[in-house]
Amino acid sequence: MSDSEPAGLVQRLRTDRRWRIAAVAGALAVVLAAAVAVAVARGTSSGGGIADGPLLPAPASADRVPAGRIIEKLPRNCGVSDGTAARLAPGSDRDAEKGNVFRHGGPGSCMWYSLDDGKAKCDFCVGDFANERVLDVTITLASGRTQSPISEAMELVGRDGPGRVGTAPPEIVEGLGEEAAARYSADTETEGAIVTFREGNAVATIRYRGWDAEGDRRTTIPEKTAMDGALAAAAETAKGLEAAADPVLSTVKRPVTPPLSRVPKPCDTVPAGTVDMVARDAYRRRGGATLLPAMYRMSVDSCRWRARTSQYSNEGQSRTLTVSLAVADERVPGLGVHAATRDFLGVYRNLRSGKVPGIEDFTGFTPLAGPGDRAFAVTKTGSRSTGDVGLVVFQKRNVLVEVAYEGADEETNLSGRLLIDSAYTVAVAVERSLRS
Repeated sequence: MSDSEPAGLVQRLRTDRRWRIAAVAGALAVVLAAAVAVAVARGTSSGGGIADGPLLPAPASADRVPAGRIIEKLPRNCGVSDGTAARLAPGSDRDAEKGNVFRHGGPGSCMWYSLDDGKAKCDFCVGDFANERVLDVTITLASGRTQSPISEAMELVGRDGPGRVGTAPPEIVEGLGEEAAARYSADTETEGAIVTFREGNAVATIRYRGWDAEGDRRTTIPEKTAMDGALAAAAETAKGLEAAADPVLSTVKRPVTPPLSRVPKPCDTVPAGTVDMVARDAYRRRGGATLLPAMYRMSVDSCRWRARTSQYSNEGQSRTLTVSLAVADERVPGLGVHAATRDFLGVYRNLRSGKVPGIEDFTGFTPLAGPGDRAFAVTKTGSRSTGDVGLVVFQKRNVLVEVAYEGADEETNLSGRLLIDSAYTVAVAVERSLRS
């Protein structure tokens, strides 16, 4: 070996060492980059594995739904003046709250009774009489024990309102309280005119009925007579409640907002690519809604996508997406959007106050900036076995939409913001399918 060889060998050894160090560093960099990529992917996906994302963050919004008016004191004689009572039921007791002929009265329960133009003064009269007139006013104040007071009042007035399914629609009344409707019938059990209106948490029902003798027959008073009398008394009751008191019968529900012309089936509202973001390779079937059944005026249709990596419930990964739609009928112009709005706001107020009849364990209620006309998000908290469900509910004209999302990785259920963002991502896609 020459004198130059040791120096060359040392140089080669140093060079090889630098190369090995560089190679190791490069390998570490590749591993680190891969780890960062996985971490980033997990942070923007809906849990990894069988759901890839990316997800849209649900945008919170200021709460623009007013709390609503709460009435605590009722007007004397249900707000009906002595003059109106005397005109509609001649000879009746001036103080309706004493109960008159048939029953004890009190605040919010008033009756004026007239037989034979007020000439018959008896509790139980037998004989031939010329006529009968009865004005009956009841005011109910919703207390909000099981739901918000406003939502409870809306439900009370909605039981016989224009959107009621299975009955001939009553006439809409404009200019009376916050919402009102009227109905007339000549049937024995429901004869006369009935006007119902709501103001805040108060629901007033005004019924005016009677008959006139025609030989051996008794004829129910005409529709115009009954309706004019009921509306006149209703206007005074509304004035006593400091509500709008200028009732007018209407053939439309203002403002007349047209309903959606075409509403797809729930299974057709979500593109396959969007489903893959939250539940890749899912199979679909009919499902069931979580919140929409609480809306008593509308039928609900649902579609469910379910993805699993194991046949066993406590193994592997699972993702479940459910989209539910409720469509309000347009029985008269403007009624569909009105019915959908009032039902949405009813559930909205219940969730905001922490009360939903028959349903418990909802947390994190948050108004959203979209999708649709108005929207909110909420989480239904579950047990260790069932897990939480993230819900986004929105209204699009006469349609209400609920998107629900839940899942698990092995024995760990998904929770938190991930559920809401997943539901919101799908809700945005559903809203696009309703633009018609």
